[in-house]
Amino acid sequence: MKEEFNKFNENFDKNFIKPNIVLSGKTGVGKSTLINAIFGSKIAEAGEGKPVSQSLDKYDIADINVNLFDTKGLELDPQEREKSRNSIIEEISKRAESSNVEEHMHVMWYCISNESRRIEDVELEWIRDFSNYMPVIVVLTQTLDTDETFQKIIEKECPEVKICRVLAEERKLYGNLNIPPHGLKNLISETMNILPDATVRAFTAAQKIKIEEKIKSAKELLKERLDSKGPFNYKNLAHLADTFPIGLDVLGKGAVYLYIAKDIMTVMGIPVSKNFIKFSKEAKPLLKSILLPFILFEGSKTAGKAAVKYGSEKFGPKVIAFITKLLGKNISKSNIILSPVVGLIMGSFNRKVTEKIANAFIDVCSDFLRNEQNFEELSNEEILDILSKNMQEKMEDIQESLEEIVEEELTVS
Repeated sequence: MKEEFNKFNENFDKNFIKPNIVLSGKTGVGKSTLINAIFGSKIAEAGEGKPVSQSLDKYDIADINVNLFDTKGLELDPQEREKSRNSIIEEISKRAESSNVEEHMHVMWYCISNESRRIEDVELEWIRDFSNYMPVIVVLTQTLDTDETFQKIIEKECPEVKICRVLAEERKLYGNLNIPPHGLKNLISETMNILPDATVRAFTAAQKIKIEEKIKSAKELLKERLDSKGPFNYKNLAHLADTFPIGLDVLGKGAVYLYIAKDIMTVMGIPVSKNFIKFSKEAKPLLKSILLPFILFEGSKTAGKAAVKYGSEKFGPKVIAFITKLLGKNISKSNIILSPVVGLIMGSFNRKVTEKIANAFIDVCSDFLRNEQNFEELSNEEILDILSKNMQEKMEDIQESLEEIVEEELTVS
């Protein structure tokens, strides 16, 4: 079973490669502010990078799915500056020769202060030289107005590079006049257009600016793993449920929903345990939130359309035991009534039900990202607690549509 999980994870990782982003530009142009705005505060806490060459430091930050490289030497004397430039180009060239896309330098963000309206000849040389070996985006930081005169000078000197105008954080001017952040979404889009396909999903997860791209990424992954004719799809994973190890086997097919939730959280950039066995233990409240609208108690006034029409399905003792354990010690097996919807969650795999629940969880995750701006400060358990509570509300919203699916299934059968 461990081997099967590893195969699923390896297949996922093939299209979740961390992009390598090189940062360059003079001190004080706002590189740190830009990175913090796009990827979050953990970058600022990373401290010194790890040298990978004489003039290139690497920042490999846990839980953020990008590798950042910072160039050094632009402000040295001419002789040392030339050595630095040659060292950087040598490292970029060496990596470009690798057959492994993970080793390549995928894009450079060359930062220049638009507010200063100054660019030295040596900077133009660096931009032109670097663009011969990798894609370069010139990022005009600290952009406070719409004047494009300075941008046009750079475009004339470096016609092959993309230029993005940004203000990474709000700038307070006089009185109550504030200029809000802008241009970051455009930088994200231009970067995604340049990055290799295998790195786009990880970059989308890492960035915090375009939540709509995270939603799109999650929906694309869901469609891939529902529709795939190959071995790496959710239906095949559901068929492996009977071979789950002790401690996880009680989840039955319901474990697939936790695996889907883990995939969704990963591609949307929400912190999650990489080890599925560990995650499945942390995420039992999430599975409970999915099932609760369809678990009824003796004496309940409402039991849902499907349960009222067809009565409870006959479930095996393993499922009943798990449901009882999930609800708590004070619940007796004889006191619960299970809607047939539970049969399509914990029993046979049903694509319509799976897709409906997975899309509901994508909605929950997108709301979480919009509402919890500082979620990095939360533990995994706290994050799952918030998601689980919101998921239960979402499941109640789609309860009737799920019961209609079950009714159709039962009618056909």
